Amino acid sequence: MEKKPRSRWRFYVALMFSLCACDWLAAAQPLPPVIIGLTAEFGVQGSHTAQSIEKGIALAIDEINAAGGVLGGRQLKLETRDDRGVPARGVDNFTDFARQTDVVAVFCGRFSPVALEIAPLASKLGLPLLDPWSAADDITKARSGEPNYAFRLSLTDSWAIETMLEHARARGINRIAMFVPNTAWGRSSEAAMLAYASRHPALRHEVFWYNWGDTDFSERLVQAQAKGAQAVLTVTNEFEGLPIVKQMTSLPVAQRLPIISHWGLLGGDFGASARSYLEQIDFTVVHTFSFSDPLNAKAQAVAAGVKRLYGMEVSQMRAQVGFAHAYDMTHLLAQAIKKAGSTNRAAIRGALERLDAYDGLVRQYAKPFTPTRHEALEKRQVRMARFSKDGTLKSIGR
Repeated sequence: MEKKPRSRWRFYVALMFSLCACDWLAAAQPLPPVIIGLTAEFGVQGSHTAQSIEKGIALAIDEINAAGGVLGGRQLKLETRDDRGVPARGVDNFTDFARQTDVVAVFCGRFSPVALEIAPLASKLGLPLLDPWSAADDITKARSGEPNYAFRLSLTDSWAIETMLEHARARGINRIAMFVPNTAWGRSSEAAMLAYASRHPALRHEVFWYNWGDTDFSERLVQAQAKGAQAVLTVTNEFEGLPIVKQMTSLPVAQRLPIISHWGLLGGDFGASARSYLEQIDFTVVHTFSFSDPLNAKAQAVAAGVKRLYGMEVSQMRAQVGFAHAYDMTHLLAQAIKKAGSTNRAAIRGALERLDAYDGLVRQYAKPFTPTRHEALEKRQVRMARFSKDGTLKSIGR
């Protein structure tokens, strides 16, 4: 009977030791990472957009993690999937990400047809879709009866087309030949043209449709001339943009029309590949950001981060708008995770709509998103640019 108190004492000591050991082991275990997904066109030959978006996300993650991460020290981590620019692959990749409970949001790539297919799925599955490039207006459009899970930090086709046409009209150009792909991106751009033309009846335009992969535009360029076009407005990626400028330079000098381009061709090596042709024609392109423009303190710090993390000068980076947009969007996502206080996707979506001000690379965001506005940029961030002789992109008219 005398040994029972001692046995009880030994039991409590052992229990306390066990609990302390468990606490120590728990503290020694690293916190699980918070996963960000990216489905983009990594496998599309000649395209640099997916890689630049990845770099923008990765640099922002590096900065966020170095500052302590999110949610009490959890590190952000990026996982990528290749959708090759195919909508069905993008949908499959997004669905796969949605099954992973530690994925809080998924970035898409450059192609609007992919983002347009994913956007309604994002609302259905309750997983935020973050768009740093795709421009079709309807990507962030709210759908009746469903919460909107698509957020964009990029230009829209309406802003792009309006900026291009304002640039044309400022130069006295009122007759336009519009080359557009037979895709969702092309239809979105044509709708933006029609909307703008309805407000400016003096503007005349003729639409020339083409299919992705077309390389011969000679006949359409001759037809544009015959119909009295004063300029060609192109909605192309680099794959079609290069033969268009090449074939324009094959015309007699007096017949070469100015080309005013959407930004799809900024996703590849167009500036370098078309350099000799661009010296022979009047070519401008719409965009939102370039490291070749004068750099403020934020841009200089980011440029130093690119050098530190990737060992390259920012002037060497292709698809710079994708990098810049993805960089800013990742910082906004981290803010949303912190504001939500958890990895709950619905809570993060709600937090994205209530973010505080952020001094970003592309702009100063007073209120990045609201419940009724899932666009972080505005039309005033959209501007025209020309390629310099060294292939870099520099804004004009600012």
